[in-house]
Amino acid sequence: MKINRLLIPIVALLIVGGALLAMGAQSRPTINVPATTLVDSPNANMANDTPPRAVPPAPALAPSAQPGAVTETFDGGALDAWHGITDANMTWVAKDGRLQQDLPDMPTEQNALFVTKDSSFTDGSVETYFYATSGNPLGMIVRGSNDGYYRVVLFFNVNTNQVSKATIEKVTSNKVETLADAPFATYPGYDLETWTLLKTTVVGNTITVSIDGKDIMSATDAANTFTQGWVGVWSYADGGASFDNIRVQH
Repeated sequence: MKINRLLIPIVALLIVGGALLAMGAQSRPTINVPATTLVDSPNANMANDTPPRAVPPAPALAPSAQPGAVTETFDGGALDAWHGITDANMTWVAKDGRLQQDLPDMPTEQNALFVTKDSSFTDGSVETYFYATSGNPLGMIVRGSNDGYYRVVLFFNVNTNQVSKATIEKVTSNKVETLADAPFATYPGYDLETWTLLKTTVVGNTITVSIDGKDIMSATDAANTFTQGWVGVWSYADGGASFDNIRVQH
């Protein structure tokens, strides 16, 4: 049989191309994400030519039946009972009736804490509404001191990434230990541009976290590492989170 030599290169290219396509389909990588991290939405921090939408007022907290509850509404501007803890070039300010960041430099992924000067919190609860625009993690701090603290971490809702979007961590000078996390089915993560109610309750060595009135996770620190300290909120130093109506009860 006589073979057309001109067809040989074409046939070879078709065979090689088909093989490459098959290999590509078979070797597409699978991203394995640890439970304490999150693959952010690729659109979370993209520049946008449209001006940011105005932040609506936060809902009011339900009345508290517990005497001695202290609520910070950020309407008066003074933050005498609070201070910020961060290595970033930023400060927390009360503006437009809510807690925001004053960020003169570029946004960074450094932790920015806003906590009470009072360090007598033992058992009790801390609750606040938060409003996120950047898609970066944020949350709450309880029983904080120079030795460390318990930290609640919440992540952005990315439906295609169904790892845990909420954790309770124990943070010390040399280690971050995850004490508990919430299954994706229980808490899929927070939504952008939505006021969400976060509450953390501490009794003895047990920490319980709720979102919009529903418990999503609980942790018990067998070592009971931190028994007293300051409380507050935290986010990245990126200007992407606002807080309002922080109430401390203990």
